[in-house]
Amino acid sequence: MIVLSLALVALTLQNADTIPPAVAVESPYTIHSGTLELGGTLTVPRGATGRVPVVVIIAGSGPTDRNGNSLMGIRPNSYAQLAWRLAERGIASLRYDKRGMPGTKGTFDLTKMTLDDFAADARAAAESLAHIAARAGPPVTAVISVSGLGRPLGVVLREQLGRQFDAATLVRYDTAMAQYLRGDQPKDVPPQLAPLFVPINFSFMRSLSLFDPPAAIKAVRQPVLIVQGGRDLQVTVADAERLHAARPDAQLVVVPLANHVLKQSTDTTLQGQMPTYQNPAVPIMPDVVSAIADWILKPTHGVGRP
Repeated sequence: MIVLSLALVALTLQNADTIPPAVAVESPYTIHSGTLELGGTLTVPRGATGRVPVVVIIAGSGPTDRNGNSLMGIRPNSYAQLAWRLAERGIASLRYDKRGMPGTKGTFDLTKMTLDDFAADARAAAESLAHIAARAGPPVTAVISVSGLGRPLGVVLREQLGRQFDAATLVRYDTAMAQYLRGDQPKDVPPQLAPLFVPINFSFMRSLSLFDPPAAIKAVRQPVLIVQGGRDLQVTVADAERLHAARPDAQLVVVPLANHVLKQSTDTTLQGQMPTYQNPAVPIMPDVVSAIADWILKPTHGVGRP
């Protein structure tokens, strides 16, 4: 068994790269999830009084931190920007580093980590905010999916790789992934795809491959908003449509020119979109913020202010 003490990992905590507006008051926030402490940032509209809606911003896949930046050199700062733009609309937010990121204190067995662990962390974040607010009832009143998977991971991942590699490489990938998910370490792995087959990540990758997004969103009892970018090359409108088919009562908003990091792009290639992934000063699209904020503040589903 491999147990990592993540408080001692020699990595630099990723900070937001641009300065929050004056209306956003930010403070450190710690989420207690089991034996772990997850570092977060609480953003509150300056001068806010009375009841203020609050959202928990949950980072997407990969080594993505609370601000939407990655240790792999991706720095769009999208989650930090989203928090600040929501604060301008009178909405508070909590964003946090996932377990395994430098903001984590405590130990856990990385070889046994699954998608359920991340779900437990998200619930702990929501419950901690509900406790502070002394709010009765369920801690979550609504769910927003932004650029969320609607198809199985294997289908989406294969589609992404198909845009980057030739047919021979993809055949080797298909064989390697089938072996990996059976619990065997593949031997013929294209070097550029080796990070997908790290033995320590097997439990997590297997749990993610078994995840059924339409079934999960169908099981959500709260109101649902689905936001999807039309220029997203990682998760497409087809995913949003599958989620919407599973929850036809949900509101679906497609922002035609938004890409995966919520920024405007007219380019339909990953290479052409990379500047928006690497420049934290490029703003996220106002249409994305409006779709989210307008829905939160709408009184019909009981999320906004009374």
